[in-house]
Parts: sequence; structure tokens; C-alpha cells
Amino acid sequence: MTKRERVLILNVDRDNDIGIKADVSGPIIGRDKVIEAGVKLGLKDPEDSDFNAIFEAVKVYDELKKKYKSEVAVITGDRNVGIQSDKKIADQLKSVLKKFPADFAILVTDGSEDEHIIPIIQNMVPILSVKKVVVKQAEELESSYYKIKDFIHESLENPRMARLVFGLPSLVLITYALFGIDGWRAIVGIAGIYLFIKGFKLDDYVLGVFNELKMSLIKRRFAFFSYIVSMVFCALGMYRGYTSALEWLNIGIFETGAGFVSASVYFFFIAGTIAWIGRNVHTKKRSGRKIAAIPLFGFAISLVIYIAAELILKPESFAFNFLFSIVFGFSLLFVAVLLEWKG
Repeated sequence: MTKRERVLILNVDRDNDIGIKADVSGPIIGRDKVIEAGVKLGLKDPEDSDFNAIFEAVKVYDELKKKYKSEVAVITGDRNVGIQSDKKIADQLKSVLKKFPADFAILVTDGSEDEHIIPIIQNMVPILSVKKVVVKQAEELESSYYKIKDFIHESLENPRMARLVFGLPSLVLITYALFGIDGWRAIVGIAGIYLFIKGFKLDDYVLGVFNELKMSLIKRRFAFFSYIVSMVFCALGMYRGYTSALEWLNIGIFETGAGFVSASVYFFFIAGTIAWIGRNVHTKKRSGRKIAAIPLFGFAISLVIYIAAELILKPESFAFNFLFSIVFGFSLLFVAVLLEWKG
């Protein structure tokens, strides 16, 4: 770099602390004006990191002015850090470069948001060097603060991240507030369901269920009503199964599972039948026979499962009941296939 080349020592206050605290508008050009602005900021908030960076810029200017044509300037952004503040920084830098057309710039910064402002400056004037000024005891704390701040900002902007970062913890807090210590079982259950859905890639299926509910509410009210009734029966089935499983909990794992199934299987069958009928009753492509075929098939399976569960709980029961349920189930299955074929 030759003596003829111009060097701009530049400090950037992206969140406009100088304007807010010291009531000084950017751009601030010239050693005396920069010192004056720094003093005003220091008197208002001596702990502000921008205060240190401003005087470091003046120090660098004093060192370079004997060797090169130099100027020192401070440009400010906006309280609303982001597009609005960066636009102001770009405009003020253009104004500075009109008054002092620099060949190079030396950026003096507190190191908090270099990755955001460097591309803006580099687009207008080559950056020769970057000098960071950070209060030593606060360096790690400040770096962590801005990382957390950027993460929260990104989470709020991204709907999916917002649901994960803020939505799930909010459900946990609400559940705990409503049910206290007992609510932890529900919290663990919600977390388990979420991990199950994510682990087995069931997002599309769950989203499909919500879309079906939304569309049925708008266009097919009978279907929506049937879905709600179906959910009620599912909840009853879960409750009946849970209370029944508790009675067999100390006997064995198979008995516990069989107790849950025995008490809940018909509730689930009724729930599925109601949802199926509600979804297809307005469908012109399906006749009444085809609609009836699926419930018959479901009842056949439910019957076999129920008798098998009862056989585990009551081994003294005749195995004939189980064999009869299989034969009867096959008969219902045959009728269901026949109805669907002729429908």
C-alpha cells in the first residue's frame, strides 16, 4: 500500500446505540466529531462495548495518519437490527465514501456481529484489516449472547423451528401448570409420541390427518362430526384399556397387554367404523355395500383379538371359543369380500 492510497478507519454501530443513548446521528466523519460522539456515549453508558470500539478507531487513525491519507468515521444502523439497520449502514457508507473516496478500509469493531456487516462494507470498499475490540472479561459471554440471540431470531422466523423450540416447551409448561407432578406422565407421553412420529418418519401421515380434519370441517360437516365421535371412542378405549391393564400389572406383561386389549378393542372398532362411514357416506364412487364391507372385516378381526385376549386372561376358558371366533371371523370376511365384489 502506497502513501497516495486512501485508508478509511471505520467503526459500525449496527444497533445505533450512539443515536439512542447519545442522540448523535450517523454518519460521523472526522477525528474531533468521532471523539465528541464517543464521549457522549461514554457519559451515558460507560459499559457499552461501542464506546471502546469508537476510541480504538481514533487510536488506529492517529497511528496511520502520519503514513497514509486517512480518515476516521462512525456509521450507525437502527434499533431494529436486520434489513432495516443494514440498509441504513449501506446508505451512510455511500455518503462517507463520497466525502472520502477510500481505496481501503480498516474495520474497527466490538466483534459482536462482524459476519453481518463485513459483506456490506466489502461490497463498496476493500477491507484491508479487521480489528476487534472486546472487553476481556466479557468476550466469551458476549459471543455466547449473540449466538443465542441469532438462534432465537432464526427460530422465530422459521415456523417449523418455532413449533419445536417454543411450541413443545410451552405444552410442557401448560401441562405441568394444570396437573402438577402428575402432569409429568403426560409430558413424557407427549415427548414419546413426538419422538415416535419423527423416528419412524410419520410426519406426512400426521399432517394428512390434520388436513383431512380441516377439509371436513369446511366442506363435509357430517364427516367432521363422525371424526370427533370417533376420537371420543378412541379416548374411551384408551381409558378403559389403561384401567384394565392396571389390574393385571403385577401378574405379567402378557396379562397386562391382554387386559388392555380386552377392554378396549371394541371401542377402537366402533371408533374406526364411525370414522370410515363418515368419510365415505358422501363419496359417490363407493356404494352402500362397499362401505359396509370394511366394518364387517374390522369386526371379524376385533372378535378374534378379543377372544384371544380373554383366553390369556382366563386360561380355563375353552379353546373352542377361540376356534369358533376364527371360523366366524372367516365367515364375516367372506361376506365382506362378497359385498365389496358385488358393490
